[in-house]
Amino acid sequence: MTAKMQNKQRRLMVHVYLTEEEKARIEQLAKNLGISLSAYIKVKLFSEK
Repeated sequence: MTAKMQNKQRRLMVHVYLTEEEKARIEQLAKNLGISLSAYIKVKLFSEK
């Protein structure tokens, strides 16, 4: 295995069910911050607050 392969983590997809209103809300919050929906969700899940 090469060093490049060792440093690269495999990315996996997670499916989440939301109502239309929930999805619209988090899309707007992400847009307000200028980040992707995925990035917004990761920040919210993994922040230490």
